[in-house]
Amino acid sequence: MKTSSNKKVKVYENLKRRIIDCDLVPGMPINEADFAAELGVSKTPIREALRQLERDGFVHNVPGRGSTISHITSQDIREILEIREIIETGAAKHAAQFQSQNNALIKKRSEHQYLLDDKSEGNEYVHEWGEWEDVHLCLVQALGNQMFLIMYEDLLDRIKRIRNHFGRRFTQRRRHEIISEHLMILDAVLDGDPDRAEQAVRKHLQNAGSYLQGLSVARKE
Repeated sequence: MKTSSNKKVKVYENLKRRIIDCDLVPGMPINEADFAAELGVSKTPIREALRQLERDGFVHNVPGRGSTISHITSQDIREILEIREIIETGAAKHAAQFQSQNNALIKKRSEHQYLLDDKSEGNEYVHEWGEWEDVHLCLVQALGNQMFLIMYEDLLDRIKRIRNHFGRRFTQRRRHEIISEHLMILDAVLDGDPDRAEQAVRKHLQNAGSYLQGLSVARKE
């Protein structure tokens, strides 16, 4: 029984990682037999993993027609950004209010962002995201609330999937804008200014939403 459970967990983690990384692209039909052969398991752990992924929203099942990797819709992007605004503005505000407790971690991230801020503003596409997009996770980690971190990491999986899906269409200009917006957030936190930190996060997410919605529309055309 334990072996079967372990297989399900391993299959689930394998497929989930590949969906988030967009190795398994949105809309891709799922062939249980192919996955079973590839992963060296029977169809049972594949089906169990797919049911869990469906509950997570990463797989879409149509009775009688089979399963596909779920699409990323404009509504998905909007809803995730709304959740992010509620969570991340609160995290930044709280981190600014208690910045003396979290100063080392946030200062280190801020210094890293300044090193990355190379003033590149061209329209060339960015192909490597690297570490410059983990500022929001840093702020959540700085709160020292383990339960909050676990909840945020679940959301982060969805954020990463959207990022990976659209990432190769981000320009150097947008990359520079993101880093500049991050620096405004981190500077406000380090200055101990909760209102400015909250406003900076909100503005950053509004810009992100506009940019992603534009990419989403362009992809359909």
